[in-house]
Amino acid sequence: MNKILENITTNWQQKLIILLIGLLLGWLIFGGKTESNHSHEGHQHEHEARAAESTTWTCSMHPQIQQPNEGDCPICGMDLIPMDKSGGSSSPALIDMNADAIKLANVQTTRVKSGQSNKEILLNGKVSIDERRISSQAIHFDGRIEKLFVNFEGEKVSKGQTLATVYAPKLISAQEELLQALKTNDSYPELTKAAEQKLKFWKLTANEIEQIKNSGKIQEYFEIKADASGYVVKRNIAVGAYAKAGSILFEIADLSKVWIVFDAYEKDLPFIHKGADIEFTVSAFPSKVFNSKVTYIDPVIDTNKRILKIRTEANNHNNLLKPEMFVSGTIYADLKQTGNDLIVPKSAVMWTGKRSIVYVKVDSGFEMREVELGESLGDSYIVKEGIDEGEEVVSKGTFTIDAAAQLNNKYSMMNRPASKPGAPMLQHYATKAFNSKLKDLLKSYLVMKDIMVETKAKESNQAAKTVMKALMQMKPSDLDLKGKAMKFWKEKYELLHDHLSEITNSEDMELQRKAFKPFNEALIASLKSLGIGDENIYIQYCPMADNDTGAYWLSLEEKIMNPYFGDMMLHCGEVTDSLIKEEPKSMQQGHQH
Repeated sequence: MNKILENITTNWQQKLIILLIGLLLGWLIFGGKTESNHSHEGHQHEHEARAAESTTWTCSMHPQIQQPNEGDCPICGMDLIPMDKSGGSSSPALIDMNADAIKLANVQTTRVKSGQSNKEILLNGKVSIDERRISSQAIHFDGRIEKLFVNFEGEKVSKGQTLATVYAPKLISAQEELLQALKTNDSYPELTKAAEQKLKFWKLTANEIEQIKNSGKIQEYFEIKADASGYVVKRNIAVGAYAKAGSILFEIADLSKVWIVFDAYEKDLPFIHKGADIEFTVSAFPSKVFNSKVTYIDPVIDTNKRILKIRTEANNHNNLLKPEMFVSGTIYADLKQTGNDLIVPKSAVMWTGKRSIVYVKVDSGFEMREVELGESLGDSYIVKEGIDEGEEVVSKGTFTIDAAAQLNNKYSMMNRPASKPGAPMLQHYATKAFNSKLKDLLKSYLVMKDIMVETKAKESNQAAKTVMKALMQMKPSDLDLKGKAMKFWKEKYELLHDHLSEITNSEDMELQRKAFKPFNEALIASLKSLGIGDENIYIQYCPMADNDTGAYWLSLEEKIMNPYFGDMMLHCGEVTDSLIKEEPKSMQQGHQH
């Protein structure tokens, strides 16, 4: 019995020991893991909470907008997106941008390719009458207009058609002389010939003279017949008026062939030559393209507009082209360069002074590159240095990326690398006289800009003419600039003049604002390089101007008053930079531009 109890006790002890060991192992395996999981989850929630708290929301179009919460952009109303804080590149020329940010900012790239270089020259002109096809219908004897069969300008006439009848006393006397001479023709035939010749001098035909001789009757009224077919473009006489011999009664133009006369700028002359192909359209038939060749280039330049006339001819048998119609033409000039050139879209290039930059796509974002440009080819440029074939450049959204680079203190259009040692500061080459004229130009510009803010097309056209007067006082030939400053100003002067001419020649606000953008780029570059006098100027920028390609302008005030939209988006934009009046040289050394 004792032995049985001993066995039972031993079994319970074993089972108890096994149970305790099992509980211990279970706690070690499951309890520790559970605690670890709870701890990990707690850390994870804490991390997510901190991440949520530190998220900054920005606008893809206006990266200067940074808010702690989601919402809409206060400028353009677009949904805000999380700002990428994954860490920037150590390279000051590289701006990091993830795929989501690129997509939301609607950034597009274009692959750089080589191709044949053809410069696209855009021209504006009018349809004109071919001066060689204008006939002057004169009267060859004195007389009074008894009847007119063509009573208004624009009427079509045919050669030989009667235009008017005239009463001519001298012709009556000459007929009487002929009839008298016929009576003595046998004895004095020379008198008859003299009388006939007199009538021929007054443009009577041989048939008319023979009719007088045969009938023996004096003709009192004489017909004026058209010498050529065409349209009457001018009528100088009325019924009952007395016309002297040699007077021009009508001007008749043959419009079966017309001239198209275009205005060409000086800068385009090297690429225009006689025989060059030219195509043009008129607004009345926008889908119809006319093709012709340059037949004449005016040897004299208009001293006021700095343009010259070039001409082509067009067949007009169907009379589609009416004199004084506006015409838009294009010449595709072959630059005749050796090999193929690298070509990039104009929208990819940003200008600042003499620098031209593009943004090239790289693995982690976009890299700013300075490029050397060649000729302008219409919507693109030839690139001589700075990028290689096959690389991708930003062709849409360039200003968005540049704005992001500025906010991240990277190299950008306005924040460029320091100048190379020994590089001259061009403003030191500008004279006081030049600075004074530049100040006058800026003053008239600010008036024009303020009028554009109010969207007054006629007034801005007049203001642009005042700006042109100020600009004409700054012709490079009249200035005493030297060296690189003169070369730089010559380039900018041509750009300023060309784009300002487009504004002065138009009362269409949309066209004025389109030309206002490149005018501003050239003016800002001039002020940055040659000095601004004694004014502090703000450089302001709207990313939505010019079909979302962005545009700059200048203002004396920091407040945004948008000249590209006016009341539609009056305060859309931002201050991207400021130009500070020039300081003494001793102070300039401490500044980095």
